[in-house]
Amino acid sequence: MDDYIDVKINVFEHTGQRARVRRSITVKTLIDEILKEFDDIDADSPEKYSIQLKGVDKPLNINQTLTQLDIQPQDELNVGYLHQTIRKMLDPKDHAMLREETSNISFDIQWTPAIIGRPSTDVNHNIMLAVNMQILAIGMTISRKHAQIVFSEGSFFIEPAAANNPTYLNGKLLAVNTMNKLKSGDRLAFGQHKVSFVFTTKSQPVKYGMDPSEPISKPVAAPAEDFYTRVAPSKTGMATLVIEKSLNLSNIGQRIPLQNLPLVVGRVIPIFSSEGDISRQHAEINFDTGTNMYTIKDLNSTNGVTLNGQRIEPQKVYELHPGTKIGLGKVMVVEFQI
Repeated sequence: MDDYIDVKINVFEHTGQRARVRRSITVKTLIDEILKEFDDIDADSPEKYSIQLKGVDKPLNINQTLTQLDIQPQDELNVGYLHQTIRKMLDPKDHAMLREETSNISFDIQWTPAIIGRPSTDVNHNIMLAVNMQILAIGMTISRKHAQIVFSEGSFFIEPAAANNPTYLNGKLLAVNTMNKLKSGDRLAFGQHKVSFVFTTKSQPVKYGMDPSEPISKPVAAPAEDFYTRVAPSKTGMATLVIEKSLNLSNIGQRIPLQNLPLVVGRVIPIFSSEGDISRQHAEINFDTGTNMYTIKDLNSTNGVTLNGQRIEPQKVYELHPGTKIGLGKVMVVEFQI
C-alpha cells in the first residue's frame, strides 16, 4: 500500500488545497506542517487549531495517525479553531455587574473569568469578553485584554492583565497579575483616562442615589429587576435595547440605554458600526409623553425594521412594548426592555 495519501484540505479561507501526506502522520504534526505553509495564520499557538472531517463537528484526535483515523482520498479535511468551553458560567445568584459611570452603560458578569477589554481575532478571547470597552466613547484607549474578573470560593476578584495600561481599585493602582478582592460598591477605573465603573453584586445591589464608596453592612433586599436596571431613573422610566443577534458575536448581550431621546439607532452608534446591512440612520426611538409609551419608526432604511418579525412601514410611528424583538437590517435583533 502507498505510504502517502492525496487529500483535500480547507485551511480557513484557503479552500480546496491539495496535499500529498504520509498516512503515518499524526493530526498534531499535520497541523504543525500546515501552519508552516501559511504566513497569514498565527503559528505561535498550534494548540488553538483542530482538523475535522467535512460535515462532522467533532475534531479528529490529534494523537492519532491518518491510518488510525481511516482517512480516505475522497475525504475533505477542514482546519479551524479548536472550540473549547474555556469559561465557567456562574449560578444566576452569583451574577455581578459593572456600570460605566459617565454613560450608565452596564455589563453583566455571568461567567468566570470575565475579560474586560476589546474584541480581538482570537475566538477564545472573544468568548470570554464580558465588558466590551469598544462600545464606549473612549473605549479604544483600553487594552484588548486589560483585566479580568474572577469568581472563586464565593468571592469576586479583579486581576489586571495589561502591563502598560493601568487598572485602579477605589483609586489605588493595582499591580499586574495580582488578585484583588472586590465588594459591591467598589469603583474600578481602567486606562490612562481612568474610565470609571461601579461594581455591583446581585446579592448586594447598589441603589441609584447611594454613594457607592460607602460600605454596605448587609445585603440589600431588592428584586432582580432592580439589579439589572441599566440606566438611572428618569422621567421617561428606564429602558434599554439588549442585543440578541449581531454580525459581531462579541456584541451579543450588550445593552444600549435609551436616554437623551429621541435616539437615532444605526451605524452612527459605535457598537453598530460593523453591521454593514444597517443604515447610518436606520431607525428612531422616542418617548411619547401623551401615551406614556416608547415608540419607533423606520428612517427610510435600506434593509428595513421588523417588530417581532413583522416589517413596519417607513416613517410611521409604532409603539414599543417590553419584550418586543426589533430587527434591524438582515441580521441584527435587539430586544426592547424596561
